[in-house]
Parts: sequence; structure tokens; C-alpha cells
Amino acid sequence: MKLRFLTFVCSLSTLAGSWVSAEEIPAPIQKIISNSCLECHDADSEKGDVNLDSATIDWKNIQDLDIWQRALNAIDEGTMPPPDEAQPTEEERNSLFAFLDENLLEHTPIGGTLPRRLNKAEYEATIRDLVQLSKFKLPLGFPKDTEYHGFDNVGEGLVLSPPHLNAYTEVAREIADQIFPPERAAPKIQKWEAGPEDMVLSFSAATVHGDALRLVSRSVDIMRSCTWPSRIEIGDSGTYQMSVSASKFLADTGHPFEEPMLLAVYARPVSATDRSTIRSFRLLKEISVKTESPEVTTFEADLYKGETLLFHWANAEMTHAHAELSAQFEEWFKTDPRFLAAWQKAVFRAGDIRNPQTTSLRGRNGWDIVSKHWADPDLDLSEATMDSKMTKRFLQIADSNNGTFNLADALCHFYHNNGPALEFHHLTVEGPSKLVESPADKARENIRQRITGVRKEGQSQEDFAREMLKSFLPRAFRRPVSDETIASYLTIATRHWDEGHSLDEGLHLLLRNILISPRFLYRSLGPEKMDDFDLATRLSYFLAQRPPDATLRDLAERNRLSPTIPAGPNGERKEYWVLRREAERLLPTRETAPFIQSFVGQWLDTETLSGIMPDPKFRFEEDSTRLAKRETERFFLEILAKNLPMTDFIDPDFTFTSVNFAARNYGFTPRIAKAGGNKLDTKAKAEFQRIGMKRGGRYGGLLGQAAILMATANGVDTQPVIRGVWVLENILGTPPPPPPKNVPALTPDTQGATTPRELLSAHTREAACAGCHQRIDPVGYVLENYDPVGRWRTEWPVSNAKIDPSGTLPDGTEIKDAIEFKSWLVENIDLFSQCLAEKLMIYATGRVPNYAETREIEEIVKRNHETGNGFRDLLLSLIESETFRTK
Repeated sequence: MKLRFLTFVCSLSTLAGSWVSAEEIPAPIQKIISNSCLECHDADSEKGDVNLDSATIDWKNIQDLDIWQRALNAIDEGTMPPPDEAQPTEEERNSLFAFLDENLLEHTPIGGTLPRRLNKAEYEATIRDLVQLSKFKLPLGFPKDTEYHGFDNVGEGLVLSPPHLNAYTEVAREIADQIFPPERAAPKIQKWEAGPEDMVLSFSAATVHGDALRLVSRSVDIMRSCTWPSRIEIGDSGTYQMSVSASKFLADTGHPFEEPMLLAVYARPVSATDRSTIRSFRLLKEISVKTESPEVTTFEADLYKGETLLFHWANAEMTHAHAELSAQFEEWFKTDPRFLAAWQKAVFRAGDIRNPQTTSLRGRNGWDIVSKHWADPDLDLSEATMDSKMTKRFLQIADSNNGTFNLADALCHFYHNNGPALEFHHLTVEGPSKLVESPADKARENIRQRITGVRKEGQSQEDFAREMLKSFLPRAFRRPVSDETIASYLTIATRHWDEGHSLDEGLHLLLRNILISPRFLYRSLGPEKMDDFDLATRLSYFLAQRPPDATLRDLAERNRLSPTIPAGPNGERKEYWVLRREAERLLPTRETAPFIQSFVGQWLDTETLSGIMPDPKFRFEEDSTRLAKRETERFFLEILAKNLPMTDFIDPDFTFTSVNFAARNYGFTPRIAKAGGNKLDTKAKAEFQRIGMKRGGRYGGLLGQAAILMATANGVDTQPVIRGVWVLENILGTPPPPPPKNVPALTPDTQGATTPRELLSAHTREAACAGCHQRIDPVGYVLENYDPVGRWRTEWPVSNAKIDPSGTLPDGTEIKDAIEFKSWLVENIDLFSQCLAEKLMIYATGRVPNYAETREIEEIVKRNHETGNGFRDLLLSLIESETFRTK
């Protein structure tokens, strides 16, 4: 049995009334303590702040519980008395252990989570769910949550600070403003005007010539074909009158364009990105431009708040589409060999078709280069034929992703200068002549009706608000509410109405008050035992990071989550099968699911990767960091989804990565054959996929993944102590205590040390350091073969000394490298299982498991090992446990 140091939450003291008073320690136990412990832990010495010099134990005193549990852990782990001191007999050790174990179990009740405020992520998700604002995000600067025991959702860390309270108040007001916006005065008629100089010029889409702006391309990408006014933004949704002056631009040096030019006018949200496509916007009018003299077209159309106008020449000859551009070049080249030769000279500067140059040709600079060659009387025309290799290669480039855009952006300037082009001269917008309902208004009304319901004809304001509260409050508070609660909230609104405020203003105030209520911001506030509503809330936030859905709320209403099913014909009992079924329903199916992102990111510290910048010498860019993080997340999901054994966390026969990343970072090339027997192409090698691998190797499992090896380094170098502490905390579940205050600093020049091992050896000569470092250093050294981005190395940097990863584990096992350490972990997998189970329980319940809860978790881990050791089974068993089901 593996027991470990635990910390109790302050709320346990509220249960003291059910505990007995101080009890006398039996004489045989006192004798063992006196002989084996008091030399270091009496009132005078108190080593480690532990004083065991007492004839009684007050089991209701949290300090006594903590001290004696620490004593039990030390006995169980064999760390006390120290090896160089006189040892108790095995019988004495067992007697002391049994005494403490029995009393700690008896006097440590399961439960004790402090009032648990929604953390930042839970709060944001709850707002989205409750008021149906799917894109709601908390404002920048919203206070961060305090991490406690590795997680940001533990009750002890979720204090409600003044900045939090102010932030909640502001967010509540912002949300109420969106759903019940204050009434606005009738809008005034406005008039906007824009000429060519007021229009946006993006890439080669448009150029200004005198009193006209010329459009030349019909590309679907607006930044390559469109223009829009830079200073017109509609403030009120309504009907507006628009006048557009436009004309054709044609020249003898250009191509003819006899049919009307079609100028398409779209409504464009000002917030839309310039990389949008024309298909994203609402067509208002298609204007037929027939003459080379400016013509004014006037029309009416609805524009919505936040929109402007977008202009696009819908039937232009010029295009940025791949195949069409290539075909256009081909037709042109057939009639003008000099034009072909000019492009060949510009793209293949040295005449080498293997080394095309297109990047420098983009835009006006590129067209100037082509024009110069085109006008050169000595231009070489020897390759200017349609069947030459150079011509065929050029047409291939014109039909490629990068080539098309570069060449087309240059070609645009031929049309800007020579036509055909569509000229824009002037725009006038005036209105609104009447107000209209925008899509945003309709969406707001739908959200409002989900919250308030539809007001019946003749229904009073008070009755309407009462019906709203009956429906909305149980969802907001995640449990039924009493008539008194409804009445108290209704009073808030009625008083506001009595003061002369409108219906919407009263509902605005109601919503704000609900969103800052402790019953909304906290879960399971009452002192009562956990009921089905609390259980539904805990389960949903644990696995989905959101409030209970309609199914869970219905089950809680009918008390279906917690009952025990009577024994079956063979005596079997199915306890909490509905709870298990719902847990299975909520289990994540994607690595992007909140549970995976939040729990895995905090447990394994992969959420810190975005702040780590590997040294450039490692050539590990942002894309590699994102892929490494995804590897770990998808790996965790696979083990959970397929109920793979716990040992696969340590030594699996698969991983998730790309062929390229495996070869570059892990030093092996996966054997993956493409269907049909062909070798993988470039795209397939970069694809993120499940890859098989041999067990028992350097890589694979949590300790061989780049994301974790990065998270336990700093991007520049590695430190065995940091990785050692991380392994003890997150893999073995035996975190060392904080270093004593008098521990000397670990400096890099200790007596000429040249390697981390020598440095630590010098450091741990200090007696105050040696004890903890005997546990930390071996599991830190064993990972030193992995550099700061997880690549295998055999020498320490700077000194170039051979890395010695060997060491002796706390149980006396000698290991020589990471492979042997992984093998030892697989043989002792319950240590890891217990650690992971406790991490899951901390994350789920918001408290650190106490002694009784730890013992229950140990029994669950043991049973799970005996029945297949599947991770999914372990997680579901934890959810069914008394620890999970107790407040």
C-alpha cells in the first residue's frame, strides 16, 4: 500500500462536532513513539516542524490529523526513522501503522470541498450556455484564477477577490446590454460621400488615376479584386439611398470590352477580414456600366449596423483563378510571342526553368520588370513558342498556388494602365429613410425569447417576469428554486418599474442581479449533503466544463443519478448505473474537448508550452510546438476512448504525430505504406496520424513525448531537479516537500563542477539537501538524455561529457537509463494509476483527497488492475465512488 503526504482543506473543521475529543495514546504505542521518534520530533527539536511528544491525540484537531498522517506516511515509505538511526522492529512498525491507520480512517470523514466558484473557463462556458451567446468571450484583463495543487478549479484557490467582483459586475452589465439594449432615440438622416481617394487600395486590386479608381480583376478574394470606402460605417440598421458614379475605361493598347461591365455592390461588415471572399457578403445591386463617360445609378437597399459598401467588377476579363489565369496567358501568348518572351525573361532570369523567380514579380514592381523586357528590341525570342519547355513550365507555374497570385498581381497593372478596367468615380449614401431589423436584431430577439418566453396578450409585466424567473432561475442556479426566491427577484423588477422604468429596463436589472448571484457564480453552496443536482453539476463541469444539459437536469429532477438498483436474481447489484451511463455520454471524443485541454494541460503542464521559446539552435518552431502538444492530447484521448491499459501511458505501441516529426524529433521513420504500395508523398508525411511503434524504446509514452520534455525544461537547457520533481509530482504521486529555508542556492560554479550530476553531487553534500535529493535526482538524471525539445542526446552541452542517466530509486532498484525506468514504472504501474486517479479526483471535486478518500482511491485502483486495468474503467469507477459523490 502506498500512502502519501496530504493536506486538508479548512472546511473539515466545520465537521468537528461529529468527532471525538482528544484520546490517550495506548501505552505500547507511546513506547514505540518514544523509542523511535522523539529523539528528532519532541518539543525541543521538532525537526520538520513535527512534534510527536504528546500522550494524547485530538482527532478533531486538523493540525493533529496532519502531523500523524505525515508520521504514518513516513512509516509506510520507510523514510523514518532515518536509515542511520535505530529502527523499530517489523512488529513495532506494523503496530504503529495499524493504530494510526485505524484512527485516521475513523476520524477522517469523506468530503469537505470548500464553496467552489466557477473558474474562468467554466464561467465563460456557462454564460454561453445560459444566455445562448455562442461567441461570448471574457474581456481582456479578466482576473486569472489561482492555481492550487496543480489546478485552477480547486476550492481553496477560488477566492472571490474585489477585482473578480468588479469584473463579474461589468460582464453582467455587458450581457444585459446585448439582450435588453437600452432604447435609442430615433436616428437622424445622415449623408456620406466618398471619392476615389476615400477608397481602400489593397494589393493590386485597385489604383487611382485622376478622378477615377480602376478595378480590373474578378477574383473571389476581395483584397485582390474589390474596394470599399474607408470612412463609411452604418450606425443604424435601415433603408438607405445610394448613388454610384461609374464608367468603362478602354484604350487602344488594351483589349476591347463591348458588353456592359457589371459592377456588383455588396454589404460588407466593417469587422470582416480583408482575406474574406466575395461569397461571404450580401449582394445589394448589380449595376450595368455601358459607357466610357461617368453614369450615376441610384437605388435603395437595406444596410445593417456595422456595415459598409463593397464594389466588385463581376465580369472582368482579368482573374486570379488558377486554371483560368493559365488559360488566359496561353491565349495571349499565341498572338504575341514578344509578350511570352518578356514573361519568360522575368520568371527564368538565368534561363534555368528549374529556378523560377516569382516572388519579386508581385504587384507593380513585377509589371515594371515585364514591361522593360517587352519593350527591349533585343529581347530573345528563341523560346517564345507554345511547345517549348520554358513555356510549358511557365503555364504550370501560372496554375499553381503561389505562382498564380504573384503573376496575376503583376498582370493587373497592365489592365490598370491599358484597360479594360471599370472606373469608380463617386459614392453617396443617405438615410435611413426607415429602420429595419438586422440579423443581429433577430438573433437577439431569439435569445431574449429563450430567456423570457413570449409575452401573452394582455399579460402583465409582473406575471411575464414571474414566468421568466420560473424557467430561467433553475437553469441559472442549476437546481430548482423556491417560490420565495422567485418572489425576491420579482421584487427587484417591480420596484424598478414602480420608479418609472420600462419593461426592458426591469428585465435588464433582473438579469444583472442573477448573473452576479453567489448561486450562479458558485456551485453546491448549501451545507446539505450532495443531492442529484449537485451531482449532475459536478459531473458536467468535470467532463464537459459546462453546466448540466437538459438530460442531466431531467435525471436530477427525478432523482435518477444516485439510487441503488435492487439486487438481481443472482445477487448482483448495479449501483449508480445511470450515473455511469451519463458519464460515458459526456466523455470527450475529440482532443480539442474542454476536458482534454484543461485537465491534460494542467496535469502535464502542456498549457505552458505557448510561453516557451526554444533556442533557435533546436530549430523547433511554433508549428512544432503545436504538433507536440497535440500529440499528448490525442494520445491521452486514445487511451481513454479505447479503454487501453494504464501501462500504455508509460510504454505504448503507438503514438500520434507526423512522419516528418517522428523522423526529425524522435529519430525514427515510421513504416507507413500508402494504399497501392506507393511511397508517402510530401503531404502524407506531414499529416498528423496514429503511428505504430515498438514497446520498450526511448520514445513513446508520457516520458518520451516532446511536449512533456519541453514543459519540464526552459527551451534552452535542462535541469534534473526540475524534471525529477515533476516526475515525483505528476507520475509517481510522491511530491517532495518544499526545500528548507536554509538550503543554499544551486549555483553553476560549485567547486568546478562541469556537469549537472557533479553540480548536484556538490550541492547535496549539505545534510539539509541530501534526503530529498535522494528521491528527486535519480528520476531527474534518467531523463537527461532528452534535450529541451525532447530529442535524444548522449552528451551534456558545454562540457561535452557523456551523460550518465543511471541512479537508484527510493525502493533500492538500480536503473541505468530511461528505458529501464519505464520498465520499472510498468512493473509498478499502480503507483502511476494512483497518482493519475488522485489528480482526476482533485480536478473533479475541487479538493485534495483526505486520508479516507485516498484509501478509497487505492481500492479502486487495485480492483481496476485486477479486472483489466483499463483507463476508461478507472475513470468511471472514480465517478461512482463515495469521494466523487460527496460534497
